[in-house]
Amino acid sequence: MALCSVRKLNMDAVFINPFPSGEGLNEATVIPPIGLGYIAAVLERDGFNCMIIDANLLRLNNAEIIDRVPEKTPLIGIYLNSFLYDTVKDLTSVLSKKFKDTTIILGGPLPTAEPEMILREMDCNGIVRGEGEYAVLGIMRNIKKALFPFYGEISGAVYYDSNSGAIVRNSVIRIVDLDALPFPAYHLLPHFKFYKIRRRKSPSAPIISSRGCAYGCIFCSKDIFEKKISFRSSGNILAEVDYLVKHYGIRQLDIMDDNFAFNKARMIEILDGIIEKKYDIAINIQSGIRTELVDEPLLDKMKKAGVYKLAFGIESADKDVLMTCHKQINLDKVKEVVTLAKKKGFLVYGFFIIGLPGETDESFERTLEYAKKLDLDIANFCMAVPFVGTELYRMVNEKGRFLIDTERNISSGFYDGKVFYEYEGAKAADILVRYKKAYSEFYTLRKKIGLLFKIRSFSELRWFLSVYLMIVKGLFRSKK
Repeated sequence: MALCSVRKLNMDAVFINPFPSGEGLNEATVIPPIGLGYIAAVLERDGFNCMIIDANLLRLNNAEIIDRVPEKTPLIGIYLNSFLYDTVKDLTSVLSKKFKDTTIILGGPLPTAEPEMILREMDCNGIVRGEGEYAVLGIMRNIKKALFPFYGEISGAVYYDSNSGAIVRNSVIRIVDLDALPFPAYHLLPHFKFYKIRRRKSPSAPIISSRGCAYGCIFCSKDIFEKKISFRSSGNILAEVDYLVKHYGIRQLDIMDDNFAFNKARMIEILDGIIEKKYDIAINIQSGIRTELVDEPLLDKMKKAGVYKLAFGIESADKDVLMTCHKQINLDKVKEVVTLAKKKGFLVYGFFIIGLPGETDESFERTLEYAKKLDLDIANFCMAVPFVGTELYRMVNEKGRFLIDTERNISSGFYDGKVFYEYEGAKAADILVRYKKAYSEFYTLRKKIGLLFKIRSFSELRWFLSVYLMIVKGLFRSKK
């Protein structure tokens, strides 16, 4: 698990998390590739030897990645999102020439949304859409039996038929029993201490207790999970927490669920189990929770369990914008929960999106004033990005104009200070003015000083400075 160790042992499968190129990406937060960890763990349980190359953390270029892949590797799997298209296209081109007898498969958000396009444009043997654990296991078993890699009903597989050459697109079968999956193969990754996130205690480890989201916001893809959530049991979650504490000495837990509080009873069971074990760990609810089921007793229990940071996806404080974006949220309830959480000493984040359809100067001002009145510790303002596969992408494609192509490679991140599209009467120049104003007016000198006084560790300070520098760079680039 050393940071830069290179192993050239014989492997059955190598999984790659590439390093993206582009500006405005969140380099202050780099978490382990949990999805690849799950896939590797399932293969290892079946007796296969696996390697994970986390080029994103190690900042490896494609030549350095290829140098780490053992020569006779039967299967190579590569993660691909919208920020990695150019990188992965180049990587697969070289890999397919050097490893001619190797099956190369791609998975992740972009190939899931546009499998036929990716299959045609990249030098790979096939795509796996959706959850990859059992699908990749089926491919690996076929390879070991000298069968066609996609023989049988491989869930989510998209590939060329070996006889006709036509593209075959298998249906996706959701994994219902998440408890049947082994814990991610973290032993194949660098130690947790090398990853980056806001840490109150170190090292920290991520955990995902559910998959999917029950809501229909236009800026999120529903191609695979639709509006259905699958849950791990509280007992399974607590077993993993115990494993992480005992085997890796983790002192902070980063919960990565889309909405950890959706099943309140299960959440309470998890919190009670952590309290009972007396781990004395810090808990960061990284991706946000809905406020509907949050009340004072739950906040008290969260505090007792070690939760120190809460985040809420608010997006806008204009009811018309929220309705257009299918964002079902009660702004009065958000205000009530945020006020109570602040009173109890939680660090409270709010997520906002600038440039959503229907946003005007007036609706933006309502959002900014709302954010300031909430007195959030951190207000995260990011540009709206119409990712392929989302309803937002389809809306812009039909009635708007793309300023940055998001179908393939996106070279600008959320914090690059770039406007991605214009929709109906909205103008890029106006949206950019709002983006700059949001940061300049929310983060007063008093607010910045207050944030410094809430830092409790050197790791937290380092993260804070990295985020501050990232945002300043983005605002500077937006002036060009």
